[in-house]
Amino acid sequence: MVRAWFKNYLDAWRRILVLARRPDEEEFRLLAKLNFLGFTVVGGIAYIIHLVYVLLTT
Repeated sequence: MVRAWFKNYLDAWRRILVLARRPDEEEFRLLAKLNFLGFTVVGGIAYIIHLVYVLLTT
C-alpha cells in the first residue's frame, strides 16, 4: 500500500516536471511586476487596517 502510494506520488511529480518550463524574459518581468504590485496592495491594505486600529485604540 505504501509502495503504491509512493509510486503514484513520484509519477505525479514526474508529470509536473515534464510539463514545467522556464519562463522567457518577458514573462518573467511580467510576473515580477505582478508580484510586486500584489505585495504593495496587500501591504498597503494591512498598513491602513493597522493605522485605523491604532487610532481607534488610543
